[in-house]
Amino acid sequence: MALTKLNLAQGVTGTLPTSNYGAKILQVKQATTTTQVEASFSSETSLGLAVSITPSSSSNKILVFVQSAGCGTRDTSTYWKMTLRKDTTDILNFPAYVGINQSSEETYPSGVYLDSPSSTSSISYNCTGTRVAGSANCYFNHTASSPNQATSTITVMEVSA
Repeated sequence: MALTKLNLAQGVTGTLPTSNYGAKILQVKQATTTTQVEASFSSETSLGLAVSITPSSSSNKILVFVQSAGCGTRDTSTYWKMTLRKDTTDILNFPAYVGINQSSEETYPSGVYLDSPSSTSSISYNCTGTRVAGSANCYFNHTASSPNQATSTITVMEVSA
C-alpha cells in the first residue's frame, strides 16, 4: 500500500486509502451531563457521567474518551481524584489530583482508555470522585448560569479486532 504525504502547513490535503485497514469503528455511544455534583467526596462518589455499550464480539476493543468541565475544591488544602470505572472495577485514575493547592482555579480532567473486555455482555463505564486530602467540599462540572452551561462527556467506541 502506498502512503500519501500530507501538506499540513497549507491545511490537510491529499488522499488517504480507505481500504486495507484492519480495525473499524463498529458503534459509538455517548453520554453527557450538565449537572454539577458538589459533595464531600469522602467516599467514592458517582459524578453522574456514565455510558453503556454491548460489544458485538468478545475479541473487539472499547475505546473510552472522557472530557470533563470545571472541577475543583472549596479550599487550598482539599483535593480529590477522578477515576474511570468499568462496571464496579477501577480501570483508570486520571493523572492529576483536582484542586491541589489551587481552590480558585478549576481543572478539566480528561482521559482516554483502550479496554479489552473479552465479552459480549453490556458494559457500563462511569466516572467517580474520591477526596484524597482535606475536608472541604469538592465539585465536578461546575455550572455557571445559563447559557454558560458546563457539559462533561463520556464517549465509547467499539473497535473491531
